[in-house]
Amino acid sequence: MPHRPIESVLFDTSFLLNDSPDVDKIIKILQRGRVSCYISRTIQSEMDDLYYVGRISKQKYTKGLARCRKARASLLDSERNFLQGSMTRECTVSMTQEHGTAPGDVHNDCSILTSSLYNYIDLILSEDFHFTSKHTDKVVDSVIDMTCERFDKLCGGDVILLNKDGFLAAYQNGQVDLDVVEAMKQDVRKNSKVLKQGNK
Repeated sequence: MPHRPIESVLFDTSFLLNDSPDVDKIIKILQRGRVSCYISRTIQSEMDDLYYVGRISKQKYTKGLARCRKARASLLDSERNFLQGSMTRECTVSMTQEHGTAPGDVHNDCSILTSSLYNYIDLILSEDFHFTSKHTDKVVDSVIDMTCERFDKLCGGDVILLNKDGFLAAYQNGQVDLDVVEAMKQDVRKNSKVLKQGNK
């Protein structure tokens, strides 16, 4: 079975704020495996905004921040440049086509994907159904295909998108089983996703 080593992980807002103890279990696994953990400025801003407008409690907000500290999650470089701008535009076009939404509805999604691809992140952990679906996988492929010819930095790049259940099923000894990853992908679009408690 094909496997892929995981050396770097980015936590999405929905993962950090999820109520499941599996999130804390995964953070411990990553720490034991010395996997580098990150969040982006978009994720940091999302958490702050959700708290300040009253959409999440202080307890949940504090727990999300504590998880970042526990994982020793660093903040990804947010310096914008022409390459990231080009990637974001390609991502926005592809996301709106794949998920049937308006460009404004995918701004944060594309910011997270762009930052991850630009910084060579191996895995994004998210509890948003649409974000870990087959459709967003197609978006990642599209962004790389459309920008690789102009920017060698992206050629051969990729990022795996998993929720906590997918991670626990596919991850072992510092690697993910790509057959398991593929088997667990859902056919969920952003314009039809069903939110569960603890998700964005």
